[in-house]
Amino acid sequence: MHIPDGYLSPVFSIGTGIATVPMWGVAVNKVQKVLNQRTVPLLAIFAAFSFTIMMFNIPVPGGTTAHAVGGTLIAIVLGPWAAVIGISTALIIQALFFGDGGVLAIFANCLNMGIILPFTGYYAYRLIAGKTPLLSTRRIWAAGIGAYLGITAAALAVGIELGLQPLLFQSGGHALYSPYTMEVAIPAMLLSHAFGASLVEALVTALGMAYIQKNHPQYLTALRGAITNATVPEGRRLAMPLWQMITIGLMGSLVLLFIAGLITGGGNVAHLFGADWSQVAWSDVGMMLLIVLAIAAIAIPLAWFLLPASMRQVGTTFVAIAIFAPIGLIAPGFAYGEGSADDVKQAFGYMPQGLKQLSGVWSAPFSGYNLQAPFFSDPNAPMWRQGLGYELSGLIGILLIGAIFWGLAALLARFSKYTKPQQEASEQV
Repeated sequence: MHIPDGYLSPVFSIGTGIATVPMWGVAVNKVQKVLNQRTVPLLAIFAAFSFTIMMFNIPVPGGTTAHAVGGTLIAIVLGPWAAVIGISTALIIQALFFGDGGVLAIFANCLNMGIILPFTGYYAYRLIAGKTPLLSTRRIWAAGIGAYLGITAAALAVGIELGLQPLLFQSGGHALYSPYTMEVAIPAMLLSHAFGASLVEALVTALGMAYIQKNHPQYLTALRGAITNATVPEGRRLAMPLWQMITIGLMGSLVLLFIAGLITGGGNVAHLFGADWSQVAWSDVGMMLLIVLAIAAIAIPLAWFLLPASMRQVGTTFVAIAIFAPIGLIAPGFAYGEGSADDVKQAFGYMPQGLKQLSGVWSAPFSGYNLQAPFFSDPNAPMWRQGLGYELSGLIGILLIGAIFWGLAALLARFSKYTKPQQEASEQV
């Protein structure tokens, strides 16, 4: 869903800023009223959460890959305006440091995933949840359905944006940027998400909601203000243990994804989701999984014992996510609308002029979530080496997000230090 540079006209890309920039301004204005030393770390945690799950690529119908975002869960806990800031921060870091999404396309990507997704998901959640107690099981379902609708709406927006390019920008009968027409782009985006990524987004959000209800219900009282130790209204608690919900959710999603993959693959397991799985070097996959498991066996317990108690669960979870993220590299193909100029030339028989000129406009230091060193980024390197670079890049991204919000927290602390005496003086007068 990350639109790269060259797929959108620069005029169109900057034009999406007409909608995105004012929303950023409103979000900052609204969120700064409730930011404090407790809410800033929570926003950082959710921004890092969104960053890490976007690294997980899954095979989807059409022989391509997609990923979850987590925007609806952020909106449910902190409100949609905070979600705008958290997801936009993750997307900008991805574009600048990892080349995931174009620099010129930042406005468009933030509009789709950072604005349309959380607002659609949040208000769908509110509509379905109604006035039920905060701890009711209905809110878990509402969160999952809202997330499904939110990311599907974002996928529709991407399909429209890509489909508009050949209509608005062409020369000599050839598209200058994205060559995918409306008739192709919209169904492709909706199909790949409605029967793939949206299911994963719903699962992640529903399980996240169940986890928060069980372990941190006080966060659900913070939708309109700062986090406090306010009493959570009583309601019917989870009908089954969380681990059972996670197991059932994972198994159910895997079954649904397998059925969708089998249908779109013509009933042939070797062509699940329409992809050619014979291209996968399974011996390399096995080696990568063994190394990932070995690293996990050391790093996850180490993180648990070294991290402070207040950050132990969350920090260990993010370390685990980053370690297992390379599993997404197994899926063959690339995300729809995110191929290189050469990929488009191979598919359409020509290379769009604008796409060729803009596709290399920015060289990210960790392009493709790989450290730019031969050991990690050599295209002929075995998968386990690429996976190791992927893991390290994920950890770097999490640290970058943490540094940004740590700086924000420090600024807030300094600002409050100087403004509090002035407020007290004015009150005495």
